[in-house]
Amino acid sequence: MFKMTGNLKSVLSSPNIQKREKNIIALGGDGIGPLVVNATCNLLEKLNLKGLRIQKMPCGESAIQTHGNAFPDNTRDAVDKADAILFGATEESAIQVLAYLRWGLGNFANIRPIKYFKGMDTALKTDLVENVNYAFVRETTQGMYAAAGKEGKLRKLIRKGLIYETDIQRWTKKATYALRIVSPQATDRIGRVACDLCEKRKNEGIGKGLLEIVCKPNVLRLQDNMFINRIKKIAKEDYPILKVETYIVDDFARRLIRYPDYHDTIVIPNMMGDILSDEAAEIVGGLGVAGSGVYGSEIPYFEPTHGSAPAVLDRTNYAGEPVANPIATIISAILMLEYLGYVSEAKKLMKAIENTLIGGLYPKSNWKFLPRDAVPTQYRKEGKFGSTEDVSNKIYEEYRKLS
Repeated sequence: MFKMTGNLKSVLSSPNIQKREKNIIALGGDGIGPLVVNATCNLLEKLNLKGLRIQKMPCGESAIQTHGNAFPDNTRDAVDKADAILFGATEESAIQVLAYLRWGLGNFANIRPIKYFKGMDTALKTDLVENVNYAFVRETTQGMYAAAGKEGKLRKLIRKGLIYETDIQRWTKKATYALRIVSPQATDRIGRVACDLCEKRKNEGIGKGLLEIVCKPNVLRLQDNMFINRIKKIAKEDYPILKVETYIVDDFARRLIRYPDYHDTIVIPNMMGDILSDEAAEIVGGLGVAGSGVYGSEIPYFEPTHGSAPAVLDRTNYAGEPVANPIATIISAILMLEYLGYVSEAKKLMKAIENTLIGGLYPKSNWKFLPRDAVPTQYRKEGKFGSTEDVSNKIYEEYRKLS
């Protein structure tokens, strides 16, 4: 059943914050998902946060083998009763899990923070990225992805009278089509979430109150001009404190690299946001530090943006331990803690990540607890970096120091 809160502003914080017990369902899934989710759950459990209850449930390809279904009924029932979901990743054969978390629950706003942590190894000079701290607000239910499965041969469009026989001669009979869907309703609700987040970042001293609207209005004139104009209207009428700028997506992709520390809150359609946020993650050191939250219903889910990354499972450190970087998942858990009302604990955990990664400035003495993407290239070749658990344990150690 499609679920949605009535007040869009509430998507950034739980309507049930005052509940004595917060129930988290952890879905590891496939690839490195179980590895990074388990490490994050172990860390959260050691924090001993009052009222936080974590329950791990099966899903993904492994659940097909053990339960005959990628999304067993008991897992789905547990999800429906949860306050939030901590999700790893699933493979294509288990797409129904992600489909339910997003479309089934009605989670439409994917917030992907991009932050540079001192000590991370990046392709850009440190002085260019040291102040990078912005967020993508990506619409997740429409655009090209909304029409998943609604693809086909152009002949179907001829039968429906949408294109003509003469059109097909330009592309040949084997050409295919895919739909891109954008609605006023989806545009308005993602616009309001973006404005709300932008205002929140400014009030907290993180952002500068700059809302950047990014799409392709010079080509997709009807859809993307609607996207721009409706969000600009919302900002003007309800968020006058914000400054609004608009960009064509290809120009903006260039600006992410040319002016990496300029940005604040970026609202963007589905597929464009998926692509550009991955580019932005590489600017600050890679997908290993790219977490996210997907909001919209009373049961949001929080996930790293790197996906299942099965090839990483074959990588080990000097001791032969698995080395998937858990920090993206821990950042996702920080967003989850903020949503649930554990604001001070979330800030301390973020500081603990900062204090862990700053060790990358002195890799010779710190490499044993640093993730693979935070050490120099030569160290990677020699297997000199921490395992998934090494990194998680170090972050917990730094958290305790802040208590």
